[in-house]
Amino acid sequence: MAKNKAVWGIDIGNCALKALKLVVGDEDQIEVVGEDYIEHAKILSQPDADPHELISKSLEKFLSHNDITEDLVAISVPGQHTLARFSKLPPVDPKKIPDIVQFEANQQIPFDMDEVIWDYQTFAEEDSPEIEVGIFAMKRDLIHEHLAHFSDAGIEPMLMQSAPLAAHDAILFNGLCGDETTVLVDIGAENTDLVVTDKIRIWTRTIPIGGNKFTEALAKGFKLSFTKAENLKQQASASKYARQIFQAMRPVFADLVGEIQRSIGFYTSTHREAKLNRMVGMGNAFRLPGLQKYLQQNLGMTVTRPSEFKEFKSAPGFARSHEENILSFVVAAGLALEGLDRGHMRSNLLPPEIARQVTWRKKKPWFAAAAACLLASAGMVWFRYSADLSVLQNNRGGSASALNYATALSIFNNPPVSDPPRVFAQKVKGMADAFVKEHNRLKGMGKNEVDDCERILDLLRDKSLWPMVLETVHRALPAEAQLAAAKDGVEYVQILTSQPEALNRPQRKEVFIESLSSQFVEDIYAIDYRTAESAEEDPEELFDYYSDEGPQGFIITLACRTPNEGRGKFIEEQDGLIQKLKTLGQAEGQEFYFDGVRLVTAQQGGFSAGASRPAASRPAATRSRGRGARGGGSGGGATGSSKPAFGGKLDALTFEDVADDWKFSVKFVVALDDLPEEKSPGTPEAEPAGRAPGGRTPGGRGGRGG
Repeated sequence: MAKNKAVWGIDIGNCALKALKLVVGDEDQIEVVGEDYIEHAKILSQPDADPHELISKSLEKFLSHNDITEDLVAISVPGQHTLARFSKLPPVDPKKIPDIVQFEANQQIPFDMDEVIWDYQTFAEEDSPEIEVGIFAMKRDLIHEHLAHFSDAGIEPMLMQSAPLAAHDAILFNGLCGDETTVLVDIGAENTDLVVTDKIRIWTRTIPIGGNKFTEALAKGFKLSFTKAENLKQQASASKYARQIFQAMRPVFADLVGEIQRSIGFYTSTHREAKLNRMVGMGNAFRLPGLQKYLQQNLGMTVTRPSEFKEFKSAPGFARSHEENILSFVVAAGLALEGLDRGHMRSNLLPPEIARQVTWRKKKPWFAAAAACLLASAGMVWFRYSADLSVLQNNRGGSASALNYATALSIFNNPPVSDPPRVFAQKVKGMADAFVKEHNRLKGMGKNEVDDCERILDLLRDKSLWPMVLETVHRALPAEAQLAAAKDGVEYVQILTSQPEALNRPQRKEVFIESLSSQFVEDIYAIDYRTAESAEEDPEELFDYYSDEGPQGFIITLACRTPNEGRGKFIEEQDGLIQKLKTLGQAEGQEFYFDGVRLVTAQQGGFSAGASRPAASRPAATRSRGRGARGGGSGGGATGSSKPAFGGKLDALTFEDVADDWKFSVKFVVALDDLPEEKSPGTPEAEPAGRAPGGRTPGGRGGRGG
């Protein structure tokens, strides 16, 4: 292999594509000259994911970042798709080993040999007659399915290796195994690859427990969707609830430890001289809080995590940008090492017919070079003739050559009209070429500065959005005029003290916001914002303005409290919070509008007026299915005599008893779009029942006709 030939190791996992580019540099040092980490749009194992499409898009993005036309490529296949069998051979003549391995493969591989691609590797200590062989196989249809992703992208791999074997080579090359037998554990999304190595022999097993099991445990324990649970898992190490997260995942930890113990027990039963006291952990799952410590305590082993590739150095001018993802690049590093013939493993699961095609294509340039040499030899007379002709032309006044900008400008200002026509034309052409080159250079200047300006403008473009949203919400809050004029808490209390009768707590028209939360969504009409899940009902029942495709926006939840004895009626009356949010939130001239404003929960006296509340007690606005009834309400306050939810608590400012306060929450969406224009007036028959005449403008997104 050429000394400076670069090799890309590409590892496609369930969550991301990881690629590392290595080359043999000066002093035989392995240098990192390129890397890429591209997350898939979805985890490949999600039920609604299309793995082929997701992988194709990731490879397309990888090729847009990197030019690999002159590089070799080595790729991995998942450990759970490969079969590994290990057996000891009797002392025989080395020439007979292939025949014995062929016999062993027929016995060990539980498929028709025509259905699989297989390879093997022997392991033996120096001066030892004992030889152990590892046989590695994969079904042919799975190999071609995996190769299809790369062939569609125009990538021709020269090596295909099982992921755990590649990870073993990276760990071994970088001296992370030590001098004793070591257990390597690589936790992927669906499975965990376990490798036992003593630096000469290896043994592997795939455990059907991966990162998704931890995610599912969090989803079940915290009652979250899979996506939210995955985000919680990724942020677990920095979360203040790390202990609770660990407790939710503890059963999966226990299952993983049990499987590792069984694997180690099997290995030690066949290798009685082995002492397993050391483990190296790989995979992003090892970032989970408590996992490393848990394994160490329950396995009685020292557990370490790689923090760097000690034997790699960055090439001059190359700075690694994904150092924090070192646990994810182990397989890619091993693949690239094997492509450079620096790995311990020599097996290759690439189908022989494809390997021959790749080799033949790689040799084509040499055939082309030989043909070029033949043509060059045959054309010596013609080249001699051309050289002589060139000398004659130079003697007649010279030939055109590349001009720099200064020389071209001098020719432009002082045309050489006295030159022979041929020479004059050549100089004019050279001058024009120099001007074009300078124009292209100037046109390319400032591109980085323009890009920086555009990024800054993007950051500033929406900076006023949230202040405007919050101002609109606060303007919608009902408030007593006298109390609203108070400049601070002291003045507020003084006004109350001076007018106790007029400003009696149950008569105050006030609403206090206890918390405000928001959640961003790509399409406000694609979800039921009351539960933040995909809408199961007709979205027309939730929104005043509705179209097939909605704008981006935020789900806003206001947790509020009011002392007013009118409760639901007070909140939903003409000048109440609900109506004012609708009115002010749909004012003209804003770059956003409020939609689907609803009272979703209410609580007073220990009685919940949420989803479990009897329909007869709900505010009229939440019972009605017609849009015209949303503005009114019959007063949703509970009148039960059970103990108040706030009994025994006092107002932090006025020290008044808040036992009769009414606690409720309001939800609505902030649509990041201009307010839709109303549809043209039509006959009542033209409007669908229960839908207001709001709609999208003709230029809006997915507007419906009136």
